[in-house]
Amino acid sequence: MDIENMRAFMAVAEHGSISSASRELHQLQSNMTAKIKKIESDFNTALFYRKPRGMELNEEGKKLYAQFKKIVLLWEETISMMNEESPALRLGLMVSKHPSNFDHAMKVLYEKYDNLTVTIKTGSTQKMEEELANGIIDIGFLVGKTNVKSLQHEKYGTEKLVLIGKNCDKPLHTVLQHENLIISSVNCYYKKVFDLLLEEHQVIRTDFVEIAALESMINMCQLGMGVTLIPESDVASLGIHNYKVIDHHDCDIESFICYRKNHKITRVEQQLMRMVVTADEIEK
Repeated sequence: MDIENMRAFMAVAEHGSISSASRELHQLQSNMTAKIKKIESDFNTALFYRKPRGMELNEEGKKLYAQFKKIVLLWEETISMMNEESPALRLGLMVSKHPSNFDHAMKVLYEKYDNLTVTIKTGSTQKMEEELANGIIDIGFLVGKTNVKSLQHEKYGTEKLVLIGKNCDKPLHTVLQHENLIISSVNCYYKKVFDLLLEEHQVIRTDFVEIAALESMINMCQLGMGVTLIPESDVASLGIHNYKVIDHHDCDIESFICYRKNHKITRVEQQLMRMVVTADEIEK
């Protein structure tokens, strides 16, 4: 089985779309379709549910995906070893949010590479994009994005922001008008969301409270000293009971992997990116 065919199969599985997978791998859709049909022919079984708006792995497809993932990761590790590529990661993470599978992915890589070196910077989306553009870091896992022309953004997830705080059950207009609005910094993405909500509710606020430490932000909110925004997926793990789901499109946030357009992705970076992305995509 050709490794490139495996990558094509995995890309279609992760994107749920031949056209999206084709764009990622810079291939013609007809070539991608042919590769999928070849794999299905080799195993003499359908591997996807064909739907009007895309493709979804069936049970046989999920089993094959899991095996292909192991093979591709091992192959990438082998290439790195044979090319004597120095395994190094220079990464950027958000202060308040990092990928759900990040810790596990790093554990896997540390076990594979005895001499792996890792540098991690944290900050707002804007700060991480600046450090990427300036070559301080190579890969960033960001929430939201701006328009830095030298950077490539690849979306890998979407989730909803929720309002947390002891008094968040009050009407949203009242909360925005009277509660302390807590943010990690004036440049953070969640400050931008607060600004959009304030504008829509015609509330003028400039007195944001800045607290860089996530734990301190959560504690203040739970004590009733203000409110903040966090991803809904973090509510349970942080032990938060008082929160409000806001039915507003600005609270639907997108997660991106970001890197310089002229940066050559290394094998170890490919492995990290694939483990982070596929953990979210296949679980959905």
